Amino acid sequence: MQQARISREIEFVGDANQEANVKGNLLPERRCIVDYFDGKVIDETNFYTITVGGTSDAIAVSGGGVPGFTVATGTVDQQVCFIATPLVFDISENPVIEAKVNIADVSGTSFFFGFSDAVTETTPDSTIDYAGGTLAAAATDAAGFVCDADKGSSALYCATIATGGTVAGALASPAITWTDGISHTLRVELKESDAATPTHDAYFYCDGIQVGFKQSAVTDVPFCAMFNFGTRANDGTNAVYVRYLAKFSDIP
Repeated sequence: MQQARISREIEFVGDANQEANVKGNLLPERRCIVDYFDGKVIDETNFYTITVGGTSDAIAVSGGGVPGFTVATGTVDQQVCFIATPLVFDISENPVIEAKVNIADVSGTSFFFGFSDAVTETTPDSTIDYAGGTLAAAATDAAGFVCDADKGSSALYCATIATGGTVAGALASPAITWTDGISHTLRVELKESDAATPTHDAYFYCDGIQVGFKQSAVTDVPFCAMFNFGTRANDGTNAVYVRYLAKFSDIP
């Protein structure tokens, strides 16, 4: 047998779950990196750009027996903090990012996760948000999930912007209402189509279910994986927890 195709999962049981279970040289064709943020600090020199420009913003490894990092949003309304990888993703490499996120107080928080063409913005601007109830972007090219109390709901949106044009946004379908203290696993995929003139499309998944798609979502520019966190409605400091960030792409 030259090739095994797995439709769902591989499960190791018995001795295979207790001993070394791969023989030979395991070499993925795609870049596969998962950061569980389980070190002493988040590496802001080599791995991430962190902007905490608001009042009392904080981003730190969670600790205390809880993996990931914890964000304390600023104490002032409409202030946003950011954490981003370098601009290491190219759409020709079909990049994918995924994160598991828990928001303690959805009605007082602004949140974005996805791809962006910039590693930071100047607060109170966000990569994409619903500030004042209007979908807007500081980024020129971006694609990701938005959950923003300024929209007046706890709904999850799939949003994109290309070349600084009009922001396109749609409710996740099936609809997702984010509840306080609940975790969701969010995945954003960028793909270059096989058409004679390729389009740069975005696919959105929540908890393993596709909830959105946008054709010609972005243009061909370098991207980072980006998180935005902000306080809404003068609600004071709110907590958001990111359990991991997974990154995948073709290897050029």
